[in-house]
Amino acid sequence: MANRITIIGDGAMGTVCGIMLCENGHNVTVWSAFPDAAAEMAQARENLKFLPGYPLPDNMTVTSDAAEAFDGAELIISAVPTQFIRPVWKRLTEHYQNPVPICSIAKGIENETLLRPSEILADVLGGAGCQRGELAVLSGPSIAPQIAAKLPAPAAVAAAA
Repeated sequence: MANRITIIGDGAMGTVCGIMLCENGHNVTVWSAFPDAAAEMAQARENLKFLPGYPLPDNMTVTSDAAEAFDGAELIISAVPTQFIRPVWKRLTEHYQNPVPICSIAKGIENETLLRPSEILADVLGGAGCQRGELAVLSGPSIAPQIAAKLPAPAAVAAAA
């Protein structure tokens, strides 16, 4: 079981996943592309913009420093909205250490290429990990506030064998 988990993206779903992982004993770092947003979340100990009302656990760190976010990560969760996955991950590629597994929690397709989030990640990272089951997808008909409120929320995880 991974103990050091990095979440790329500071939206509602990334935040709620981070909260749940912390509640299960993991140390989580949330990376934000926006230094001001990271500083606000770190100081308020809450995601006031995307998930207000749910405090961040003590074992959650928030940063906009990519090197810090990736340092020692044993699992990476990509919680970047689909239309921003390519530019964000192109920016972060130098910090990614293959074969750290990645789980994508984004939904949808990229407008220009019609690729799914996992396909975008594989394209940007040069297919790293895709053949060895190191790229997974978590999806389902659930939304962050529903999960944060601990309401029933169906989800499934899939990865290549």
